[in-house]
Amino acid sequence: MPDRFGPRGVFAFLIPQQNANMHPEYELMRPDGVNNQMYRFDISVQDKVPEAVLATLPQCHGCYPDMIITGNSIEMRNWSLEIQAEFVKKLEAAARGVPVVTATDATEAALKALGAKRIAVLSPMSEVYSKSVQAYYEALGFEAPYGAWLEVKESIGIIKVTVDQILEALKRNDHDDVDTFLHVGGALGMVSMIAELEQKLGRPIVSSNAATYWYAMRKAGIKDTRDDLGKLWTIEELAD
Repeated sequence: MPDRFGPRGVFAFLIPQQNANMHPEYELMRPDGVNNQMYRFDISVQDKVPEAVLATLPQCHGCYPDMIITGNSIEMRNWSLEIQAEFVKKLEAAARGVPVVTATDATEAALKALGAKRIAVLSPMSEVYSKSVQAYYEALGFEAPYGAWLEVKESIGIIKVTVDQILEALKRNDHDDVDTFLHVGGALGMVSMIAELEQKLGRPIVSSNAATYWYAMRKAGIKDTRDDLGKLWTIEELAD
């Protein structure tokens, strides 16, 4: 029986306890008829984040979800395609038949939907995280020669980053040979400003939270579009 608060789907999100941005951004993107449910895991031990996600996932079954979604950009942590594939297998086993979406796979799908070839990466944290992301997407077959980062030291500092700081960082990545900008790190709020930033830069922006929700909707067969969330959200279909 469909959930009366979510007749088009119940989405169970796994998000960090320390993240104050993901929940309101997911609500901003939620279409009528979808029920968002949040479940939080602890990221205070950085090298144990995958374990924290897997330990928290069984709680999601309490809301009878139609999809389980992990929101953190885990490719920022020295990730690889092999590790991602193994992680997804573990998530799917714990999900017990409920479809699973990861922010990492969603971002890849978003880049492909936009026809991206040569990307520039923006990370809210340090050069180390940005380089990890660049290496991951190069392994997927994209060219990722450029990176910019905001050097935010703590999670609480990320939500205080201004539009001007984000634009300045994007402009540092504004090279003529770049066709798409990629922002990773769901604590950095960008969803409400994507369309404005795309207009200023003249190229599409894939932001991890926006990509994650768009991908979850498309996987669920929901084809709603919105012009105010950037070019990605005008695309109804996933790329082959």
